[in-house]
Amino acid sequence: MKTITGLRWTPWWLSISATVALLLSGCATSKEHSFNADFGEKLPTRPTYAIQDKDANHYTITVHQGSPSYGAERVINVKEAASTVAKAESKRRGWEKWQLDYIQERDLGWMHIVIAEVKRQ
Repeated sequence: MKTITGLRWTPWWLSISATVALLLSGCATSKEHSFNADFGEKLPTRPTYAIQDKDANHYTITVHQGSPSYGAERVINVKEAASTVAKAESKRRGWEKWQLDYIQERDLGWMHIVIAEVKRQ
C-alpha cells in the first residue's frame, strides 16, 4: 500500500505561506490616520488619510471613507478632510503658499477615495 506524503505537508505549508503573505502585505501599506481623531471632528463617514512625501516641495494625500455612506455627504466629507489635512500639513512644514489639486477620484461602491497633490508655491 502506498502512502501519500504530500498531504502531511499541506497544513504546515499552508500556515507558513499564510504567515509570509500576511507579513509582506503589512509592509506594503502606508500608515493611515483617523481624520476625526486627529482633527477633533465628527464626520459621519469617518475618513482616514495617509500622507506620502514626494520631495521637499511636494506630497500627496490619500483620503477614503472609514464607514459606509451612499449620499452626497461622502464626497463632501472626503474632500473636506483632504483640504483640512493639506492645510495642517503645509502649516506644519512652514509653507506659506501651497496649492491643492485633486489628481484622482474613485468610487468603489460604498467607499469614495480622493488622491490630492499638494505643491509648495
